[in-house]
Amino acid sequence: MMMIKVFFQKVRYRLPAVAAIALAGVMLVFSCKEQDAMFRQYTVEGGISYLGAVSGAKARIGVDRLELSFSVADPTTAKVGVYWNEYEDSVMIDVEPGEPVQQIIELPEGQYSLFIKSYDAQGNTSNPLELITRTVGAKYVTTLTHRGIKKKMTGFDSDLYIEWENADAGNGARFTDLFYTSTDGTEKRIRIENGISETRIDDYKQGAAFKRVTYYSPDNLWLDTITPEIRIESELTVDKKLGQVTGYSTQTSGDEAARFYDNDLNTVWQTGNNYPHHITIDLGVEVPVTSFSIVPSIKYTGGRADPRAPTTVRFEVSRDNDIWTNVGEYAYDNALYFEEHIIKLEQAANARYVRFTGVECTGAPLYGAGIGGPNTVKMVLAELNVNFQLGD
Repeated sequence: MMMIKVFFQKVRYRLPAVAAIALAGVMLVFSCKEQDAMFRQYTVEGGISYLGAVSGAKARIGVDRLELSFSVADPTTAKVGVYWNEYEDSVMIDVEPGEPVQQIIELPEGQYSLFIKSYDAQGNTSNPLELITRTVGAKYVTTLTHRGIKKKMTGFDSDLYIEWENADAGNGARFTDLFYTSTDGTEKRIRIENGISETRIDDYKQGAAFKRVTYYSPDNLWLDTITPEIRIESELTVDKKLGQVTGYSTQTSGDEAARFYDNDLNTVWQTGNNYPHHITIDLGVEVPVTSFSIVPSIKYTGGRADPRAPTTVRFEVSRDNDIWTNVGEYAYDNALYFEEHIIKLEQAANARYVRFTGVECTGAPLYGAGIGGPNTVKMVLAELNVNFQLGD
């Protein structure tokens, strides 16, 4: 093109316009042929044919496997290759253009980048399509738990009440099934969706154990159904509406002893001075007691456990509120973290009455002025739960 420009500069004042244009055309033809010859050495005779890539590629996650699906639009496609581990491993799939493809690929638990390429009968190929996915396996299964239970209680009137903790949806929990024995002796199943926070049953066979199982799918596409080992519930909490506090050592106005057995974590029992501190409760029904749980208070400590709690506790049980049996003394951690303390008895003890005693406080961490520290003599606790054994 530079040659043509120079040419015009030389001839535009010497030749008629028609002659100049004709001469320029001849020079342009020779210039293009010259460039074709120069680039021909870098081209492959006949060119390279590229196939269309597959479309709609996706994977369903399974246990040590996945299901790959896609569609083939290019009518010349005969096979599709799937590659992973930097093309060291692969599988070749025979396909029919226009037909959807589903292929199970066995892959150990891990993260994968799959590269998908189409081939025609002559070996021509498409550009690779990358699909990032994963499989799960034994390591994943060990992280799974059944949906937690905050409360599980009965009022001994063919009733069962369960308050659920949040489901582990981020790890793939999709729903939970609850299995229980009804009053007519048949086993029933209830589906508990993740958004449900409580379950009430009015045909529960009293004293029967029940089961729960949470179902997992990492991608919610259900190639495989994944569950932890089924969980059997062999304990229930006595409904506190049946019972009442019948005796106590000391209490503080507004934080009375009855608050320790009212099913409300926002209320507390605060004693007067000097250990030991005790409380007696009529459960309202005789049951085989298997464990107790003590919930520390957070009422005065901004979300941390109130350190004004005993370091040793004692439990006694009675069937008639006259003859009492000491079922054990146990260490209690009054540190500044909040959690429910569960104390299991060595064996079930039939009881209608229970007595809890804060035996002593040998030391308490300091939370703030008047709360904890050396010489702690008051006791502040939120709640006591009494659990009993279920049969087969």
